[in-house]
Amino acid sequence: MVETNSILEKKLKKLAVQLHLEYFGKGPEDVWVKIYRNVVSFYCSKTVTPLEETILKITNGKEEVLRIREKILEHIKPNLFSEIGKVSNNMVLSFTADLCIETKALHGSILFLHELEKDNS
Repeated sequence: MVETNSILEKKLKKLAVQLHLEYFGKGPEDVWVKIYRNVVSFYCSKTVTPLEETILKITNGKEEVLRIREKILEHIKPNLFSEIGKVSNNMVLSFTADLCIETKALHGSILFLHELEKDNS
């Protein structure tokens, strides 16, 4: 399972970069993905866009950036679930993501219906 999960991890990393680039116009600097049973944890560094950097400089900028990100996630969630499902051959039950303004990193987890199997390659 380790060998095939590493293939799935690579596919999910690539998808994370593609989707972040598509929806925010800027991909993360680095991405790591780890699989354990039916849970995937992820971390994307330096995901804050130049526009968000500008917003962070104004009063209540942090809250505004987080509000905007939350709205975008709400809007893209169906497509996000679908794309992750296609790559993993598994149904996504839950997706959580949190943007840490101080580190400019996005981290979270994905819960799948079934344990991720060997045949995901």
